[in-house]
Order: sequence, then structure tokens, then C-alpha cells
Amino acid sequence: MAAMDAAFLFLVLVGLGGSLAAGKAQVPAMFVFGDSLVDPGNNNNLLTLARANFDPNGIDFPVGETGRFCNGGTLIDHLGDRLGLTLIPPFNDPATNGSIILRGVNYASAGSGILNDTGEIFGNIFTMDQQIQNFNTTIQQIRSLLAGSTRNHFQRSLFAVITGSNDYINNYLLPISTTSSQYTPERFTDLLVRRLGTQLKALYELGARKFFVPGLGPLGCIPNQIAFRGNGSKSCVESTNNLVSLHNAKLKAMIRAHDKQLRGSTFLYWDSYSFAFDVIANPASHGFKYQNTACCGAGRSKGEIICLSIIAPCENRSEYVFWDPYHPTDAFNFIAAKEAYQGNLQDSLPRNVKELVAS
Repeated sequence: MAAMDAAFLFLVLVGLGGSLAAGKAQVPAMFVFGDSLVDPGNNNNLLTLARANFDPNGIDFPVGETGRFCNGGTLIDHLGDRLGLTLIPPFNDPATNGSIILRGVNYASAGSGILNDTGEIFGNIFTMDQQIQNFNTTIQQIRSLLAGSTRNHFQRSLFAVITGSNDYINNYLLPISTTSSQYTPERFTDLLVRRLGTQLKALYELGARKFFVPGLGPLGCIPNQIAFRGNGSKSCVESTNNLVSLHNAKLKAMIRAHDKQLRGSTFLYWDSYSFAFDVIANPASHGFKYQNTACCGAGRSKGEIICLSIIAPCENRSEYVFWDPYHPTDAFNFIAAKEAYQGNLQDSLPRNVKELVAS
């Protein structure tokens, strides 16, 4: 990753699309926690299989293959752009130091989940607990830069937590895993939500106050699940989506409880499942043509083999919902960020990220 530091720093200065000046930022910083959906390259320097710092990943990104599991920008990249922030740098990059961290840091690690044993099959990754520890390191660095105004800086910043997908795809639903024999779906979702609640509270105790927490998307509709659990059909796998719906219902209840119980905090829960399912069910109305097959991959629905350098991606990438067997395209992330920023994500205030950061 060191080879692209100069180019990355240039992008950090000018922003993803160059459309929003850093001086117009609506929030002082954004701190990001999660998995490969929002990992900007934290796994690049780790001994792990969960890496994407090779082409054709990044084929539509300004500096190419940074480690993002996408042809272009992630949800966080596009959301940051709408907030007027420059690209949020990865924690595990030597260049992420000094005043650059005042605009935020991204700790997300591909393969990680809510549970510490999720992702072990990939090798070294940053678990959610480790990501929180890494944030604590950043706190000490920012204190040396801001001194007495550190607390206010964090209280006005946005904290995005996007995790949980791997706990199902690469843990509970994994054929070689014994987790499903140890837990019923009800008990497993309780375990996950309870653990995530503890992690969110840990961030609160470290100074976080404004939280953006999306639910899980319709995992039964990703090409990987269709390929391996679809029984030859190209339809979404209902049993997987039922698990996700159970998880999201419990997650939403926990988020509402935290919002009431953690003094001075504001939590925004996004029902990303409904949004993504509508895109998949009605692709043409959102500008897509292909909703159940990957742009880059191989096998059934191009969901059996991940996107590799030896695999040629589709040419019309903006017409695909999914980039690879697991992750959405830049085109999907762009409209998802727009929805997160200005849509009606919930009935109560704040209704979206724009209102959350203004509160």
C-alpha cells in the first residue's frame, strides 16, 4: 500500500469526486468501523486472504486498487463526499498520521464481524473489538493535536458502524462451521446484537455521540448465496433473508434502547434491507439491468469464485447491482449513500445522516 500513499494523500486533499470542498464539511470527522463493505485497505499489510488490493478491483476508482472490494467507491466514500469530507484514510496505513486524522479514520477490516471468531478462516484481520482498540490509539494521537478540545471534536463527529454480514455468511451459514449446531437462529441473533450493543457502548464511553448504524442488507440476494444455496434458482434465498430479518428486528430494538439510555447520544438506524431489496426487486427503476449476478466473478451467478486478476469484469459496470459475489458496485453505493444522507430512514428524528450531523 505504501506505493500509492502519495496518490492517496492527493485524493485526501481534493476529495473523492472533487465536488465538495473540505472547508464546507458538515461534520468535523467521520470514524468508520466494520467489514469489507467499507474497508478502504486496512487488510493490505496483514497476512490474510481477505484482501482486494489487486485489479480489477478499483478499476473505476481514481487511484485504482486501494484494497476496496469494489470497482469504485464504497458507501462510506460516497457518504463522506456528501458530507463535504475528504476520503477517510485507513487506520493501517503508515501515511495515516498527523493532522490528517482530524478528518477521521476508517478502521474497517474485510472478513471481520461482531464476534471475534468470525473471519478466522481468512487469517489476520481486525476484529470489531480490535477496531475499537485501534480507535483508542487514534484518541491518544488526536489529544496531542487538539488538547482541551478533543472531547468536543468527537462529540460532533459521525461514527459509522457497518458490521454483522460476515457473522452469518462466513460463520453461521458456513458449511464447515459448527456455530449453527450450537445456536438456534434466535439465540445466535441475540448473541450478535447483545455483543454489538456492548461494542457501541464502548465507543460511547470513548467519546462517540452521533451513531449511524445500518441494518444488514438482504444477504440471501447476494450472488454467493444464490450460487451455493439457491438450488439452481436465481431468486433470493429466503431462508438467509429470514435470518437477516430476525437480526435486524433485534438490532433496531437495541439501537432504540441505546438512544434512550445513553445520555447525550443520538442513534440513527437505517433499514438498509428494505432499500437494497427494492433495488434488487425493481432494478430498472434504479438504473440497473442485472441484479442477481456479479460483474466480476465466476461460476453460477458469478458467485462461486471471487473477483481475481485473471477474471475479466463486465464492461457495463454501472448496470450491475453487485460487483463481485459479496459486494455492491460503485453505482449501487452511490445511490445508497444518497438515500442514507437525505432519505427518510426512520419515522423519528433524525430521519437521515444529514439531520443526524446537524443535531
